[in-house]
Formats: sequence, C-alpha cells, structure tokens
Amino acid sequence: MITKDKTALLVQGLERICADIAAIAALLENEESPNSSVPEPAPVPEKVYTYEEARAILAEKSRSGLRAEVKAILIAHGVNQLSDVRDPKELAAIIKEAEAIKLG
Repeated sequence: MITKDKTALLVQGLERICADIAAIAALLENEESPNSSVPEPAPVPEKVYTYEEARAILAEKSRSGLRAEVKAILIAHGVNQLSDVRDPKELAAIIKEAEAIKLG
C-alpha cells in the first residue's frame, strides 16, 4: 500500500529525475558547440511538510525501534516534542535527519 508519505517521496524523486533528464538533454544539445555554456538545472523546491506528515514519519521511525534516535533529533533541534516546532524549514530539517536514520 502506498501511503501519503511514500507518494510524497516518489514525487520528489520524479522531480529530481526530470531535472536531471533536462540537464542531460541540454548537454546533448550543446555537444555540437562545446564552447557554449550549459544551463544549470533548476533546483527542486524543498518539500514543505505538514505537521501530520511529519508526525506520521516520526511515529513510523519510533515504532520501528528508533525511538531514542527520533527523540535525540528533536532535542538537537531544541524541542522536546514535534508540536513545539513552529518553523516549516525546521520541520523539514527534522524529517530529513529522521529519514536518514536506519535500524541496525
């Protein structure tokens, strides 16, 4: 079953793939004239997480045996619980760190 979280990750991945394909196409177009500059691919906007999405991601990590690691991430960001986070960029940083931790 594909959850909202997995769907969001898939969409981010597809956006990155599209940006990479566009960069490759630009390189191939400019291959005939090597002196022309290759445009940088447009940066993919950072995902803006809702509180509910973030809570679901952190809850899944906690249930999978990473409760202490999740708590350490929150404390490192200066909060005791997720509901204390007010800045969406801070929320995104917490999620990014949480997604990087693995069991084992």
